[in-house]
Amino acid sequence: MTAPESIALAIKQIDEKKQKLKKAFDGLQAHRSLLSPSFNLSWSDIDSHFSSLQSSLSDRFRLLQSDKTEPPPAVTTETPLTWPELRTFCENMNGKGLGKFMIDNSNKRLSIKPELAQAIRSSSSPAALVLDAIEGSYHCSPSSSADARRIFVLLLEALIEVKPNLTNELRERARTLASDWRLNIGNKPSEALGFLHLVVVFELVSVFNMEEILDYVFLISNCKQATTLSKKLALDYSIVAGIVHKLLHTGRLLAAISFIYEFAMTDRFRPVNVLKTSLYNSREAAKRVCAQAGNSLKAQNEATDKELSALRLVIKVIKERNLEIEFFEEDLEESVQELENLRARTRQASKLASPANPPKRPRAAMCNNLTAPTQSQQPPLLPDPRHGLQVNPFGFVNSTVPGVNVPYGNHLAPYGSVPAPAIAARPVYYEQQTGYGLRPQYQPPYYPH
Repeated sequence: MTAPESIALAIKQIDEKKQKLKKAFDGLQAHRSLLSPSFNLSWSDIDSHFSSLQSSLSDRFRLLQSDKTEPPPAVTTETPLTWPELRTFCENMNGKGLGKFMIDNSNKRLSIKPELAQAIRSSSSPAALVLDAIEGSYHCSPSSSADARRIFVLLLEALIEVKPNLTNELRERARTLASDWRLNIGNKPSEALGFLHLVVVFELVSVFNMEEILDYVFLISNCKQATTLSKKLALDYSIVAGIVHKLLHTGRLLAAISFIYEFAMTDRFRPVNVLKTSLYNSREAAKRVCAQAGNSLKAQNEATDKELSALRLVIKVIKERNLEIEFFEEDLEESVQELENLRARTRQASKLASPANPPKRPRAAMCNNLTAPTQSQQPPLLPDPRHGLQVNPFGFVNSTVPGVNVPYGNHLAPYGSVPAPAIAARPVYYEQQTGYGLRPQYQPPYYPH
């Protein structure tokens, strides 16, 4: 109901409400003897007063309706800014101040991010502002360089959203900055990520060698922005296929999955086999961790943690890509539970195997009743079977609880009682590839034949 309709309805209800008021007044009059002698108000006085008000309201409402030619403009309320400083820096074109402010508050960058693009739009030259912010803080102290690089990426991502107008002068400034930047990349993904954002925003792809740019794309392949930047670099299908090949043959299988789906390559690569190979590799890696450390309890804990992390990542991909039906034989959630149970048992075993807290020095009066612990009385290095744990032939701690299998001990059941994923007959090789367009001489299981 609109405001005018509400007013009209209220005016119509005045007579009805006045009748209710008269009944209440008459009831009061029945007890007039109890009222003060000074109470001499009559109903006619009350009725006259309300009738006058009703007439005045009706006249004013009719006047309002006749004068109204168009609806009043809607009142818009702007959401209060959490970071008004951003807009101040941007409106004043104080890029250096903006960069320093954001680096000083880098631990709050997630709350800054939603307001950043809109603030940059309020500047007279968004591209120049961001360049000023980066150039003013680029050679910061090593202690804050990691925070600075994250802020630079945040600024460049916001600038991509703004879609700034670029001039030759601005592109030349960006080219000079990018040339300095690439000298510091080395093998650091955070540096490569910032460099590629700079190349994308200021359209510098043609300035640098394509093989070098692809090396940087490979370096950031585990970053969530990798596929987005690859699209903005306008990489063609064959080049992306080369990147996927290199990711597959260097063990970055989940990164390869992202590229396969984002560039619609599922007809060329088999995502399900890639994920199953990833599960297999995580189990093998866990076994190597244990073997290299002499199957110690600490190594078993580390191996379990690594495999749990890998398994959860695979489950996440399976759900995101709606591949549950392809994994109906592998109850991965149950595998997670098995590994969590194993981790709890091995950690408990570690506590049992660790030397007890050394006893306090006995008081002199108690020396006759206490003897110092001997070496033979120290807890054994391996768990006591009485605690429900035993060492299996593979050197791992197993539970003596019937029906509970433990990973790493049984190579046919790497996830406890859950069957292992189907593994291709031929292994996955992890040789270093050079170039991105060369097809390998062998056919791994994730390539269609």
